[in-house]
Amino acid sequence: MKNNIRSFFNHSDMFRRTQWRLTATYSGILIAFLAIFIAVVSFLIHTVMTNDQERRIRMLAEQEGQTIQTLLTEQSFIGWPTDQNVIFLSEDQLFFYVVDTRGRLMMGDEVNKGLRPLLLSTLQPWTPEKNELRYVDIHIPHHQHELKRFRADELKILTVARPLIVDRQLVGVLYVGMDVTSMFRLLKWSTFILLSLGVLFIAVAIAFSYFMSKRALVPIQDAYNRQRQFVADASHELRTPLSVIFSSVEALKMDMSLTSDAFSRKTIERLGDETKRMTKLINDLLTLARTDDAKLQIEKKPFDLRACAQHTLHSLQELANKKNIALQFHASEQIEFVGDEDKCTQLLYILLDNAIKYTPEGGTVSLSLKQHVTKQRKVVEISVSDTGIGIAPEHLPHIFDRFYRADKARTRQIGGHGLGLSIAKWIVEAHNGHIQVESDVGKGTTFTLTFPNERA
Repeated sequence: MKNNIRSFFNHSDMFRRTQWRLTATYSGILIAFLAIFIAVVSFLIHTVMTNDQERRIRMLAEQEGQTIQTLLTEQSFIGWPTDQNVIFLSEDQLFFYVVDTRGRLMMGDEVNKGLRPLLLSTLQPWTPEKNELRYVDIHIPHHQHELKRFRADELKILTVARPLIVDRQLVGVLYVGMDVTSMFRLLKWSTFILLSLGVLFIAVAIAFSYFMSKRALVPIQDAYNRQRQFVADASHELRTPLSVIFSSVEALKMDMSLTSDAFSRKTIERLGDETKRMTKLINDLLTLARTDDAKLQIEKKPFDLRACAQHTLHSLQELANKKNIALQFHASEQIEFVGDEDKCTQLLYILLDNAIKYTPEGGTVSLSLKQHVTKQRKVVEISVSDTGIGIAPEHLPHIFDRFYRADKARTRQIGGHGLGLSIAKWIVEAHNGHIQVESDVGKGTTFTLTFPNERA
């Protein structure tokens, strides 16, 4: 029962994997556009808001700088009293300070007197060569209750430093600052909202993509199911007439009046060979149709794998002798394997038959069986190798695909249909095994099968 369920999901997953690939493609495209949109909108919001604030503070610094330079020029002295203010703070201005070249405060004002020590300690090390702009972070100590009106432990301040020059001589630096804490808080919240909406839209995009991919696969899946049913029905119906044809051919071979004629004998033999080939093709198609529909069951029972392999080699000995191919068998001990004996025999027959077909005359085909323990589990390893024509690297990923043939002209001459390895892979996976292939063009191919060998 477990193997039936696994087989069903192995084949139904073909459409499920395709659906998820389509979902990933559709949603990936939508998410990419959404990410670009969010990034562009965030950038525009940030750029517009910061540029506006920077433009305003530069204008303030320019106006106040000109006013102060005019006053200093008219008064003709340096050392303005620190308690005398000639500049009134604008609505959104946090402070302005004028510091002389020795770092002493000449004049200034701020919205809260408690900020002055914090601001001066931060600004005085900054000596600009020209109009410069900075974003400054001011940490507010918890014990300064007079600063609680800012409702923040840290202030983000946009500051402009402008040198003051009188009679071509640097007399000090003007610092002008604006509180942009609220602006940055607004930028953070806008970014958070955009990201939250982005996550929501991503979920909607994935759901929409999943729905659309499912709808797109419905006609394909229906057509596939109808084709699979047709193959199964046709294969089943063709078996009976093929059996009759094969029986008739065998009867004709027993008629001495026909076999005495060389042309008739050759025609009957060719007819028999083609009937066998058609019968094999029909059986393979029926096997694959049943595996797709999860109707083909495997029955796992203990059996002697070594004896099964020897019997399969013996049945192929005549085919190997026709091409003068040496069959080698390596198995050090009797191996009791838990699996479907008929399906394992079919598996070995497919691999050995392919090895013999694609090995030139005088070559070698080897079959080896091993049993060992890996991670405290019994594992059976089956290896089928040959000295044949090999498989090109570009064909290796596709050899288990149905009806795939690397060299179609050569395969037609040999008599293959491209179904054997598909059936072999299904048998291996039905036994929870793994199959891999290594090949070198002109030197040969090796199929390695690994199975767990534990009793249920």
